[in-house]
Amino acid sequence: MERPQVTVGKFHEEHGSALEMKLIAGESGLDRTIREPTVNRPGLALSGFTRYFAYKRMQVMGHAEVFYLRSLREEERVARYAYLFAYKIPCIVFSRSLKPDKEFTTAAAEAGVPVFQTPLVTMKFINKVTLELEMMFAPRATELGCMVDILGIGVIIKGESGIGKSEAVLALIERGYSLVADDVVKCMLVDGRRTHARPHGSARHRYHQCRADVRRQGHPQGQKP
Repeated sequence: MERPQVTVGKFHEEHGSALEMKLIAGESGLDRTIREPTVNRPGLALSGFTRYFAYKRMQVMGHAEVFYLRSLREEERVARYAYLFAYKIPCIVFSRSLKPDKEFTTAAAEAGVPVFQTPLVTMKFINKVTLELEMMFAPRATELGCMVDILGIGVIIKGESGIGKSEAVLALIERGYSLVADDVVKCMLVDGRRTHARPHGSARHRYHQCRADVRRQGHPQGQKP
């Protein structure tokens, strides 16, 4: 399975509206890559301890980080910003509608690091982002075959062309099971242990196409099945 590449711009395009993320600086860095499917709060890094700084993750600034920075002199804050943006950070999000100071947005723009603002409470935002990132980072693969939902378990029926996959699927459908996908199945591995699957196109279209295929293959032209 292939692991997709997730950029800041792609994340913002797909989830920015639901997470109420507003871009306020660093638009030039939207092509930066988020390299880990989780979030980090850079409080320790801002205080000067960067040995275990998880800079590959999205960074979230809450009350603790913002009020700590406000307690510093301007010269010291500017120095901390320069130290922070020396790392290849994907982006920074200010929660609770907190506003970065002018020096912060200037440093972010110069470094090409996108800065967002959201009204969501810090932990609520982190929880939601983590779930979305796990789904976006989940390895994906495409399987050629038909998939049927049998008692809540997805079963993919594979085989060479003309071997009778469609007939087998139709027989299962006629016994009350549901068609999930015909011909092409999109699979995704979640949490490294659960596999999710969906049809490549419209499930309804695939269902009718599957029935039509079986009728053409299993019954003489003009004869009702």
